Amino acid sequence: MRPQLEVQGTSIVLRGQFNPAMFHPAWFAAQNLIRQQEAEAADVKIIHTDLALFDVEWLQVSIIKDRFMVATIQQAYYEALRDLVVGAFTLFNHTPLRVIGINREFHYALASEKAWHAVGDRLAPKQYWNDFLNKPGMKSLTIQDVRPDALPGYVNIKVEPSPRIRFGIYVDINDHYVLSASPEGAQTTDEAIEILTQHWVASMERSQDMTQRIANLGDSDIW
Repeated sequence: MRPQLEVQGTSIVLRGQFNPAMFHPAWFAAQNLIRQQEAEAADVKIIHTDLALFDVEWLQVSIIKDRFMVATIQQAYYEALRDLVVGAFTLFNHTPLRVIGINREFHYALASEKAWHAVGDRLAPKQYWNDFLNKPGMKSLTIQDVRPDALPGYVNIKVEPSPRIRFGIYVDINDHYVLSASPEGAQTTDEAIEILTQHWVASMERSQDMTQRIANLGDSDIW
């Protein structure tokens, strides 16, 4: 059996300066970024000057003064997640932003315990540890890569045993972009919006491909 993708999710994270109290479900609905019914049914944990935290049917929102995060685990809403952020920061276009991350999370079920160990053995070969450890095993591995485009930033790939699936792996991809100020020094959201509109598809496909390659490390038919 080939590795099976069981659970996945996507989040968009912005770092900058935010006013959490502005981001109420009713505000998103008023801007047609979520449906009115979703806003009315939202599970609002807190809306405060320091923190906005709420869920709607397909969306999780967590905002503090220097971090804006929206996430979904429903693949059908990935584009809606992107559009929500683009819409919000087209309106708040003078929000100071420093970085943006397009993040993916994957949980893969592997065919067997042997395949599960094979992923760890290939990513972190145990022979280098056996001389001074009794029973080494990979708990967490993070690799950083340069960006594949001309934009400043990096890509982080983290691999761990899945906490949700027996003999499964968890892969986290952080596609990290560092934003620059305009030549005039003004703070706008234009660069972040351009990344989300022009680089979204490439980022999503790249993360999917990298994760599939990692999961395939446990497949003896491929290796």
